[in-house]
Amino acid sequence: MTKHISALFEAGPETVHWGYFDGRLPAIATIESGDTIRVTTVSGNPDIVAETPFQPAPALLAIHEHVRKRTIPGHICTGPIAVRGAKAGEVLQIDIEDLELTSNWGYAAVRPLTGGLPDDFDERRVTYVSIDQERAMGQLPWGMDLPLRPFLGVLAVAPPPAWGEIPTRPPRQNGGNLDNKELVPGSTLYLPIFVDGAQFSVGDGHAAQGDGEICNQAVETDLAGVLTLTVRPDMHLTWPVAETPTHIITMAFDPDLDDAVEIAIRQMIGLLGEHVGLDRYQAYTLLSFVGDLRVTQIVNGNKGIHLMVDKRYFNGKSLKRSSPT
Repeated sequence: MTKHISALFEAGPETVHWGYFDGRLPAIATIESGDTIRVTTVSGNPDIVAETPFQPAPALLAIHEHVRKRTIPGHICTGPIAVRGAKAGEVLQIDIEDLELTSNWGYAAVRPLTGGLPDDFDERRVTYVSIDQERAMGQLPWGMDLPLRPFLGVLAVAPPPAWGEIPTRPPRQNGGNLDNKELVPGSTLYLPIFVDGAQFSVGDGHAAQGDGEICNQAVETDLAGVLTLTVRPDMHLTWPVAETPTHIITMAFDPDLDDAVEIAIRQMIGLLGEHVGLDRYQAYTLLSFVGDLRVTQIVNGNKGIHLMVDKRYFNGKSLKRSSPT
């Protein structure tokens, strides 16, 4: 059943912040818990736009002209959007209802000192990808077809105000540049809330990405997302958690990939104890049998790990709660 969309937020000079998160940033609007919204996002720095053989979105050009970029590198984020009644210490449930490719092109740039091999490539090169929106298929310039599976790279609540202004590139406990390709329609993300109102922002559309995001970028493009935002006062998290129709997923980020692994495992042990009743030894052992550790991305300063466990080991339980009716 199609959800009623309560509000539409279009990316533009008055509705975006570029390159940073800040818990003191005022909301562009306030919605009710359980509202379903449609949010558009745009991607691309001026150098990308200057060289593309495609036509950039007018909203992107207007943002380049009127919005000051605060950090380098950083993402253009639509928001923040406040959710009425959300309190610090609670959780924001983000149900990803639908995602729509809204551009006929995307790009990825290889730059020196970036990516999984930062010292191996000494020249900048941008690859532009033609996008067939109806077929969800990309055409690479060297002749390959690329099946597209779009998702939003940046999904964030505001960080604690004491953190001040922080760049969007490294993912953190407030979410942000998660770059988790499992967050497609039908998936749900849970983010710990650090400021009243939650102050939700979204951006960094990806048309396709492999685990790791190896060269530093996915197929970066413009997207529209239909999302339902629900406050969860009954949940308490310290790191983002997600679920798909089949799996529960813990996520963690750290400059050291080994440390991120430990955080993700501890989070999953805690969830198995809370929702299944396993003790720590049982949960730790079970994860060795059924847990799939995956490298989310290795290129954003804080590297990402996500740990996936089939819901059968949660007795088929979901962490979701339906929106208020």
